[in-house]
Amino acid sequence: MAVLDFTYNMSIKFSMPVIKHCYTLRLIPLECENQHIEDIKVTVFPENELTYSNDGFGNILVTDRIVTMHNEFTVNVEGTVTTGAHITPETDLNPVYKYPTNFTKCGTELNKMFDRIRVGISDDAVDTAMKFTRAIRANIVYRAGSTSVVTTAEEALLNGAGVCQDYSHILLALLRKAEIPCRYVVGMMVGEGETHAWVEVYHNGSWHGVDPTNNRLADENYIIISRGRDFADCGINRGLLTGGGMQTQTVNLKVTKR
Repeated sequence: MAVLDFTYNMSIKFSMPVIKHCYTLRLIPLECENQHIEDIKVTVFPENELTYSNDGFGNILVTDRIVTMHNEFTVNVEGTVTTGAHITPETDLNPVYKYPTNFTKCGTELNKMFDRIRVGISDDAVDTAMKFTRAIRANIVYRAGSTSVVTTAEEALLNGAGVCQDYSHILLALLRKAEIPCRYVVGMMVGEGETHAWVEVYHNGSWHGVDPTNNRLADENYIIISRGRDFADCGINRGLLTGGGMQTQTVNLKVTKR
């Protein structure tokens, strides 16, 4: 077990005033088998009454509507989480994790890649996920800014570069092609920067965390925020607003281990 302290700050500045602003945030770590929230504080500016709920995947939502005019929207989440090995028992498997999505559909290049590496696929889903991870890392490089939030797994593979979202989408595509249930995870890991994405693969009645970007299993250095079929189910900040003009977003994240 490990005790992790984290601070997440997001700031969005608008070139023109925002008149009305409705938002949904997924920024609170989950309570689950392998992690427990010891302390947490959520602050949103402009100040308003926060509403807490859960989406269909069990992720924690923070929602509200800001009616005061503003030129900046800031969110700060800080707290302490106790974490362990990222293995989560679950006997009631949701079948949606078996099927491809718009982000994880296999096109020509992904099908070719799967055909090249399918020989020797193990009955052990975690071993298979690591085998696929090594193949992914041999075919794309990590390059910030090389893709966007709408890039699919097929497009990232064709591009030959991507970020953690793309590594995870490609791994999901290959695993589902192999008929192995898997899901997308957004969270944090020890260090500084931004949020991270990885994959959980279903094996012998439990979910196992696999980080294809870093070629490792998720362990006590990771904090889970949300889970879903792909990036679309785990968006950190979604909203509708009136006004605003151009937007400039900055994110600062720090996770330290006691």
